[in-house]
Parts: sequence; C-alpha cells; structure tokens
Amino acid sequence: MFRAVNFKKIFQKCNLNKQTVTIIYGHLKLASIKPALGDQLEAGENFAILGQGYSVETDGERKHLHLGIHKGVSISLLGYVSKSADLSAWLNVLDYLP
Repeated sequence: MFRAVNFKKIFQKCNLNKQTVTIIYGHLKLASIKPALGDQLEAGENFAILGQGYSVETDGERKHLHLGIHKGVSISLLGYVSKSADLSAWLNVLDYLP
C-alpha cells in the first residue's frame, strides 16, 4: 500500500516474506508519481520515474535511486543510519533483487 510522499520520496507499506516492511524510494520526479495515498500497488507496476539528473530532484547529483527496506511500518525519512548497530532495523535490498 502506498503510504505517503515526502519531498522526492515514496514510502510503501507491504509484506515481504511474511514480514511487514516499509519500502523507501528516493530521488523521484514528483510530477511523475502516480499513486495517491492509500492506493494499492501491484508487483511490477510502474508508479514514478527518477528525478532529472543534476537538479533539485536528485540533490544536484546524477540521476539515481535510493532504495531502502525498513522493518515494520515506521517511516525513516533518512533512509540510512549513522551507527552499524542500527542496521538491524533494515533489510539488505540486494537480497531481494534478481
């Protein structure tokens, strides 16, 4: 389920291997975000495009995506942690990509 849009980020609540997680997608083009708050998304559904490279959408950097999987339904606006001990609240995205 699509949760919220914050700046250039989308937060999505879903189940992954029978565990509730919040997925964070960062550096998206705001005008391209299709779902509304509460919409259901299907696996493989396109819902946004990356922000323009070297613009405010990408914080002046090249076009890129920030992708994080946080355990539970809490929303972490940062998408990163400052201490390695805090990594236990996150799943490794590479474990779920083909």
